[in-house]
Amino acid sequence: MKQQRNLFGLMVLAMALVSADCLAGLLDGLGLDSAVAQEETNYTCTPVPAAKPPAQHSSAEGLPPLPLPVVPLRRTEKKNPPRPPVLIAKIATQNRSDWATNPADAENLLRWMGQNLNVHFSSINMPEDQVPADPKAVPVLYRTGHDAFTFSPEVRERLRVYLLGGGTLIFDACCGRRAFVESALREMEQLIPERPPYRLTLDHPLYHSYFDIKDIGYRPSALKAGAVTNEPGDIGIDIGCRTAVFLFRWDVSCGWDNLEDSERHHCIGYDVKTSRQIGSNLMAYLTAERSAALPLSRALEFVDAEKGKSGKFVIAQAKYQGLWKTREAGLAMLLNSFHEQTRTPVQFAREEIALDSPRLFEVPFVYLAGHQDFQLTSAERANLRQYLVRGGLLLAESCCGREAFDRSFRAEMAKVLDGQKLERLPANHPLFLFPNNLQGVQPQPALAHRLASKGRIQPELLGLEMNGHTAVIYSPHGLSCGWELAQCPYCAGISSQDALALGVNILSYAVLQ
Repeated sequence: MKQQRNLFGLMVLAMALVSADCLAGLLDGLGLDSAVAQEETNYTCTPVPAAKPPAQHSSAEGLPPLPLPVVPLRRTEKKNPPRPPVLIAKIATQNRSDWATNPADAENLLRWMGQNLNVHFSSINMPEDQVPADPKAVPVLYRTGHDAFTFSPEVRERLRVYLLGGGTLIFDACCGRRAFVESALREMEQLIPERPPYRLTLDHPLYHSYFDIKDIGYRPSALKAGAVTNEPGDIGIDIGCRTAVFLFRWDVSCGWDNLEDSERHHCIGYDVKTSRQIGSNLMAYLTAERSAALPLSRALEFVDAEKGKSGKFVIAQAKYQGLWKTREAGLAMLLNSFHEQTRTPVQFAREEIALDSPRLFEVPFVYLAGHQDFQLTSAERANLRQYLVRGGLLLAESCCGREAFDRSFRAEMAKVLDGQKLERLPANHPLFLFPNNLQGVQPQPALAHRLASKGRIQPELLGLEMNGHTAVIYSPHGLSCGWELAQCPYCAGISSQDALALGVNILSYAVLQ
């Protein structure tokens, strides 16, 4: 028994050390150990007295995505005019000098958006112990502050349910305070432990959804702390293809409040212009994601009528050292279309296999996807190469057409394949002809915008042959959002009908090899 307790203690310690290493990696280059950060308490914000509560506010049901404005309600009384729908609830704690140093930051951002973008929302303050588990009434929760903090287990559980149900949580380190950053990141890890936080890259919709931010500007203190012009330092957690949690290490709230630096106040954050643009993009992103219809696949569950794999076509999803799980129902939807069109028996039960596992050689077909930069380990590369040499087939896609994954995948494949490069498959390749003749596919709006296309486009797949068989099939454009029938507003992919048809062709080609 004593040995078991000691073993458990060692396991907990090892997990804590791994977590600490992950946190440190995310914060590299963000200036938490800089000389400016060491003096941060000299630059204080003074809390302003609480404002009077609004006379009334409306629910957030039916929020329109930006840039469509909310139709203003007709005013019948001058004293108590109805407010626009509530978009943001600012989390309030007992320590007002922490969370309310910029008490009207969210309201000022929304007011600026109303004046300049003609979109009208409002915000409220909400006690921490009243945060909802259901995001329908309040789609965005906002926690800002200077000091270290922890959520209670009860609040943390409600927040988890809230996020998994479609809500969004924003953390802002007011004035760029280190203690808040580290606390927020620890809370992020505990809220959704199966979805690790990661550094957002410039191809994220946060920087393009409304304003195409080409010049990311910082205040002088942030630059002294290590911020690099045009390089963001924001951290997120994805649930599916949606970023549900945002952490702004570089302050945005002072910019939302239109506070310039002064002798008393030096903010380690984005400048006012960039803060407002990022805030507007954030609201555009989350309202569009909220307004998008839930994918039909969430209402469907495919169950194997017979247990076992014998005689069935099996797909395994590759696990690797990165954010490998994006759309969870996509493969099942694709397999169902494949079965209905070709009558091939399939296995719906989800198989997840690590790239460095011997189990990889038990399946003939492996699917790999992701959003972000990643690096394979030497063991993963060696095992994957042997799998491909022995006749295995890898299908990969850049989910949502994300450029960061695309760069990493091409680089990793060059290492796995000893310098061989993926080549674009010609239009007459069997993958585009059987059983569906696909001479053109319809791009989703985000992809059409990227390609400056106004109509159908030539389908694009890259491939590589090894020892006379196709070893790798790769789509740089998103497919799985289409497989899930998801109305994903920022997916640089192809329409559901064409994505499913192309997926069926890929599976048919794999069976016939």
